[in-house]
Amino acid sequence: MKNPKALLFHAALAQVAFVSLANADVIASTNFDGRTLTEVVIANDTATGLNWTVNGVADPGDMTASNANEGGLILFDAQPDVKNIFAPGINTGNGNTFWTTAVRLTVLPGASVTLTDITFDNWSISGGQVQNVNRRSDFTFTVLNPSGETVATAEIVDSLSGTGVGVPTETATFETPVPLTAPGTYILGIKGGDFAGDNETGNHTAIDNLSINGITGGGSGLTITDIVCDKEAGSLSLTWNSTPGTIYAVKVSSDMMDWDADLDDGIEGDDGETTTAVFDLAEVNLDDVDKAFFRVEVQTGD
Repeated sequence: MKNPKALLFHAALAQVAFVSLANADVIASTNFDGRTLTEVVIANDTATGLNWTVNGVADPGDMTASNANEGGLILFDAQPDVKNIFAPGINTGNGNTFWTTAVRLTVLPGASVTLTDITFDNWSISGGQVQNVNRRSDFTFTVLNPSGETVATAEIVDSLSGTGVGVPTETATFETPVPLTAPGTYILGIKGGDFAGDNETGNHTAIDNLSINGITGGGSGLTITDIVCDKEAGSLSLTWNSTPGTIYAVKVSSDMMDWDADLDDGIEGDDGETTTAVFDLAEVNLDDVDKAFFRVEVQTGD
C-alpha cells in the first residue's frame, strides 16, 4: 500500500441524482424505457434498470409485480408494445382480479418532501401483448409510512385506455398533501386492475410514464463533511449528515466512474444529525492508487 498521506482523498456527492430544487414538480419518475427483467418471486416478475429521475429522495430501485396473494407475476416482454412499460401478465377483466407493485421513497437527509399526486399513462394489453383494446381499469395508490401504517390513498375508477393512439395520461390526487417526515422508507403501493367500478372482460392492465409528484425543498442531499486519515492508528474516518436508523453504504473509487467497491453497506445512522464511520486502512484497497474518492448512499433494500 502506498503511504496514506501521499494519497489525495476526496468526498463525492453521495446522491449524484439528487439536485436540490425548491417547489419541484417531480419527486420520482420513470418511463420504463430500456428496463430489464429479473426474478424476486418468479422469473421476470421484477422491472430493473428503471433510470429514475429523483428530487429529494433516493433512487427507488426495482418494481416487482405481485398478485392478490403476494405471489409473483411475470411481466410481459414478448412484443415491442410491452417492452418499455410495466405490464403484469394477469387478466384483470373479471371484476375482482388485480396486480400490485410498490415504489420505495426514502427522503434524503436535509431534504423535505411532500406528495401531492401521481400521473401515469393507462394501457390495456391484449393476450397477444399488443396495445389494441380499449378497456376500463381501476387504480389505487396507497402511501405507507415507515411503520407500515396507511397515511393516504388516491384512486382512479373506470379509466378507459384507448387503442394505442392517444393513450390517456391519468392523475390520481391525494385529498390533502402527504408530507414524508418520518425517518426511514415510505412505500407507495400501486394496485391496478378491474376491482372498483363497472366490470370489464379480457384486458391486461399496464402503466407507463409513472411520475410521483409533489414539493421538495431544503438540503443538499447526503454530503461527506469530514475525512480523517490517521496513519499511526491505521484508520480512515468519514463523517456525513444522516438520519437516525437509516442504513447507509460507503463506497470508494479511484476514478469516480467505477463505484462497485463497498467499504461497508450496512452502516446504521447514528443518533443526531451526523454519522461517523471508521475503517481499518489495511482493509481499504488503496494499493497503486494516487487518488481515492468516497461516496455515501442510502440503502433502499431489495
